[in-house]
Amino acid sequence: MNKRWQLIAAAAALSAGVTAAQAQDVRLYCFSSGALTIGKGILQNLAPVDPPITIPVGFYVVKHPKGNILFDTGNNDKLIHDINYWPKGLQGLKPAMTPDVAVDAQLAKIGLSVDDIKYVVVSHLHLDHGGNVGKFPNSTIIVQKSEIQNAFWPEPGTGGPYVLNDFLPLRAPNANYPNAQKMIQLEGDLDVFGDGSVVVHRWVGHTPGSQMMTVKLKNTGLVILTGDNVYFKENAIKSIPPNIVLAYKPDGIYSAYEWIRMLMATQKADFFTAHDPDAFKAMKKGVNNEYYD
Repeated sequence: MNKRWQLIAAAAALSAGVTAAQAQDVRLYCFSSGALTIGKGILQNLAPVDPPITIPVGFYVVKHPKGNILFDTGNNDKLIHDINYWPKGLQGLKPAMTPDVAVDAQLAKIGLSVDDIKYVVVSHLHLDHGGNVGKFPNSTIIVQKSEIQNAFWPEPGTGGPYVLNDFLPLRAPNANYPNAQKMIQLEGDLDVFGDGSVVVHRWVGHTPGSQMMTVKLKNTGLVILTGDNVYFKENAIKSIPPNIVLAYKPDGIYSAYEWIRMLMATQKADFFTAHDPDAFKAMKKGVNNEYYD
């Protein structure tokens, strides 16, 4: 077993060891920041591009006794009133957003405000995952250092889905203090509370700084939040690759599939993606104050 898989196995074992007392007050809420329209073949290799499908823009909230966590932040709420916030080339995604899907409005459905979020974990900083990352000035942002670097200075061919103004608020104007707020720039994994209940996993695949997150729940068990390392449930189950254009490191995506299936087999884990319309329909919805525990 190589070092990478040793670390993965250790993290999984730690997560499995979370006591019932630690997990019983943890809740996971599922939301969507409106919808996008896109050909499935743009996301999944060899799938038809037409007719386009409507996909959710998922983000998640973890209510935890040690602090609330937001995983991903959806599309920027400025799109609700101004489609021109996105460059013309991205407007073809047809973001469908109304005031009720604003991130602060949705948090209010479960009794939270933006100031109640202790940590914001972004799977990556593309426009539909890091869109509202600048709306949490009192939170600590958890992001891979390589993702911040690629967002501001993208490698050739990787810059299209980044919208600079989304994450520009994270950069302080004074060069002596580069971060405008608290930030943890990771170069690996992080056990957020030190008890295995919430673990951030660096997993280079979709982007140079992609990361996933596991949440241990008393009744539901282990849940993996995949970001865009998995677009549709069937991708991971059947090892269907994404469109290669949106795969920075294809073998990293395949290893994510393998890891997810390993946790499903050994810990009865489940996994939640951001853009699977069928899976999202079946989920408990945070806007209805429904949750997984």
